[in-house]
Amino acid sequence: MLLLAIAMLAIASILPDIPYLILGLSLVVGASISILVREAIAPSPQTRITQLTASLLLIISLYGFADLMYTL
Repeated sequence: MLLLAIAMLAIASILPDIPYLILGLSLVVGASISILVREAIAPSPQTRITQLTASLLLIISLYGFADLMYTL
């Protein structure tokens, strides 16, 4: 899911189309929440790093959505 999100955000940086950006950001939100839920159910040895990375991705993508809504 993260690879697909990266691909959509790469396309959005090349093409100025808003749907690619929205799709990429929504995929990042979904992947981040999925990672956080997985770590809550079955913690891995590096739980703290994984949770920090997923939280950072979630915050950045939500900021991207807020910025997108502000510019529209």
